Amino acid sequence: MTRLRNPGNLIGGLLLIALALFTFWQTADLEIGRAMRMGPGYFPRLLAILICAMGVLLVAISAFTPGPRLERWSWGKLALVLGAIIVFGFTVRPLGLVLSGAILIVLSTLAAPDSRWKETAVFGVGLLAFVTLLFPVALGLPLAIWPRF
Repeated sequence: MTRLRNPGNLIGGLLLIALALFTFWQTADLEIGRAMRMGPGYFPRLLAILICAMGVLLVAISAFTPGPRLERWSWGKLALVLGAIIVFGFTVRPLGLVLSGAILIVLSTLAAPDSRWKETAVFGVGLLAFVTLLFPVALGLPLAIWPRF
């Protein structure tokens, strides 16, 4: 029996393939169009093809290159990060992009025991400035930047 040489790449590749298949399933009813006249399903399917190709490449690499064993998952940290994303989703409209983004960054940082708060603050301010300039300002998306009282 062959020993699995790189389980991390294998699982990562299989997850990418699963994501691509999910995208194909969800975009099955969208028109693809042509390269000169793209339909709404063109770009998502193009990305799904690229993601699937990367997944197949990772699976192939996992058979030939050695890699470290998988570590145990920290379910609490995973729940904290997913919870932070859910909290952001529920608070972005009433609290605005900046405050809900700050809450997301703080909650996500709690999942990393080796995080440094000064670096997190600098990263958070830069990220929130970039997101604020990108989505409401540059792209004109109707997102509140600050809370509406």
